[in-house]
Amino acid sequence: MKRLLFISNWLYLFSLSLWVAGMFLLGILVEIMVRINLKDQKLVASTIMNRIMDIFNINIIYTCIMIMVLAEIIKLLVANYSSAGFKPQVVTKRRYTREVFLAVMIVLAIYVGSVLRPEMHAMDKLKKANPADQKLQIQFDRYHSQLTWLYTINMVLGLSLFYIHSKEIIRFSIQRTESR
Repeated sequence: MKRLLFISNWLYLFSLSLWVAGMFLLGILVEIMVRINLKDQKLVASTIMNRIMDIFNINIIYTCIMIMVLAEIIKLLVANYSSAGFKPQVVTKRRYTREVFLAVMIVLAIYVGSVLRPEMHAMDKLKKANPADQKLQIQFDRYHSQLTWLYTINMVLGLSLFYIHSKEIIRFSIQRTESR
């Protein structure tokens, strides 16, 4: 059981790291580099960013979500049905803060991947077909701003999950040391 908990914790942290670091990398570094290096080739820059964001928002984030949810289910099953005496650490004022943060992150990620991303693609196609239409550019910029805010919220929640998880690990380590 201990090995299973260790593996599920490791997978949870790895997935969370990939998710948060990927948002930072794409949202800040990749987008800036593509805009700067391809400022004269806006159609190419748009195509590259769309493909990168599609892969990240669908393949990588959804995989991270599945792994993190599976890790949480494993912890829940071990806590409820194992004779090993595992009790999840509660290090926040509210018992399910970590789970609520993860749930909000998942809902926002699904919204970005399944709703906002297709709308941005459709608007981008219209914008490319009618480059002189400023209304399309304004609408695309609104979508992009919304995407940026949702990524920011998810990054803050992800960093909060790292903080909560580190407090759980520290408290578990202290309890193990005291019980020896």
